[in-house]
Amino acid sequence: MLAAFTVETPRLLLASATRRHPQGLGNSGGFLGRYIMTHAAGLVYGLFAEETRPYMGAFGGQLVNQDSYPKTTHRGSGAFGSYQWMIAQAVKPNDLLGIATTRPDIFGAALHDFMKRATRGFAGMTAVCEDLPVSDNRVTLSQQQDMHGVPIARVTHDTHAESVSLWKASLSEGKEVMRAAGADEVWTGPPGSMHIMGGTVMGTSSTNSVTNSYGQLHDIPNLVVAGPGLFPTSGGVNPTFTVHALAARSAERLLATWPQVAG
Repeated sequence: MLAAFTVETPRLLLASATRRHPQGLGNSGGFLGRYIMTHAAGLVYGLFAEETRPYMGAFGGQLVNQDSYPKTTHRGSGAFGSYQWMIAQAVKPNDLLGIATTRPDIFGAALHDFMKRATRGFAGMTAVCEDLPVSDNRVTLSQQQDMHGVPIARVTHDTHAESVSLWKASLSEGKEVMRAAGADEVWTGPPGSMHIMGGTVMGTSSTNSVTNSYGQLHDIPNLVVAGPGLFPTSGGVNPTFTVHALAARSAERLLATWPQVAG
């Protein structure tokens, strides 16, 4: 079993090349490390005169909206793909996803005034935007090595133009929502990303993927990969539950076929 997450799993397989597998384990088709994906984060914020109590509740989105999940919702703007909104996340005054970090353009007295108002009337919503799978977005081996003499990973990623347009469309929609809700001030965050997937994508054969749907390498069936690296596409939702489901499915398959796999 290999479950070293999206970047380290292909790194280890690439670094484990042998005479029989000269391009790395499971790489006979040349797909190992390819199709690295991430979710673009559409960050939209509003400041309300009424008290929103943004510090209360769970830090994850308390509301989820998937009205924009159809792939072509914003097709006219050059966008393609799905996204969902996570709304009403509880926030701290200052944290990775805190209130202060949403306004890096202000400081001093202006920031002090903003924080006094925002700790009472702040609201935020985040779009989880699909990232299209691009073959050249990939993990390769660097010339640098770790303490064990194994090459470290080098990750290359450039967002597809249609995915960039989808992110921009989500920001426009989010600002409309905030204004319709009565926000006095509306602003957006910079380009950001969350979650990382791909690199050991699953499919039907070594001609289109690294593993089968159970995470078994096509080239080495008794070597099983787990994690979001199996995803051939990113979708527009947080990946954790799908990772859990795939891991459970792979475990059940291993239990049912252990004599053949172990043999």
